[in-house]
Amino acid sequence: MIDRQRLYDDAYRWEVVAGLIQNYEAAIMQYCLTWLGEGLAEEITQEVFVTAWAQLPRYQPVEPLEAWLHGIARNKCRQTYRNWARRRVIAQTFAEEIRKRAHIEGQPAPGDCESQTPLRVRLSESLARLSDMDRMLLNLRYWKERQVAEIAEIMGKSEGAVRKQLYRAQQRLRELMHEPPRP
Repeated sequence: MIDRQRLYDDAYRWEVVAGLIQNYEAAIMQYCLTWLGEGLAEEITQEVFVTAWAQLPRYQPVEPLEAWLHGIARNKCRQTYRNWARRRVIAQTFAEEIRKRAHIEGQPAPGDCESQTPLRVRLSESLARLSDMDRMLLNLRYWKERQVAEIAEIMGKSEGAVRKQLYRAQQRLRELMHEPPRP
C-alpha cells in the first residue's frame, strides 16, 4: 500500500520505486526486449523506473501499478523505436546523397571552378560549423529538394516546427557565411 501523502518525500518515493523494481523489473525488461531487442531494452527499462520515480506523485490508483508501469514502458519503447526509425531514414537519405555526389558524371568547366571555389569552400566551412540538426534540415530541403511536409514526416515533427527550425537554420548559415573567414 502506497501512502500518497508521503510521495513528495524523495526518500519514501525511492523506497516505493525500489519495491517496484524488485517486483516488476523482469516483466518490464521482457516487454522492452520484445519491442526493441537486447541492445536497448536494459537502458529503456531503467528509463521506465526513473520516469516512474518522477511521475509517482501524480499516479492515480485507478489502474494497478503494473499496468501503469507497462504504460510508461509502452510510451518509452514507442518513442525509442520512432527515433531509431527516423535516424535510419535520415542515414539512408544521406547515404544516397553521398553516393550520388561521389559518382558525378563529367567535371565542371574550369572557369566555373575558379569563380565558385571560394564560395563553395566558404559554404562547406559554414555548413560544418552548424549543428547536425541544422545541417540535416538544410540538406533535406535544398540539396534533396524535399518538401516541408516530407521533412516533417521524416523527423516526426509538425510542419510548423520544421518551418521554424528551417528558418533558424537558414539564419545561422547566413550569419556564418558573413563572418570573416577563420585563419
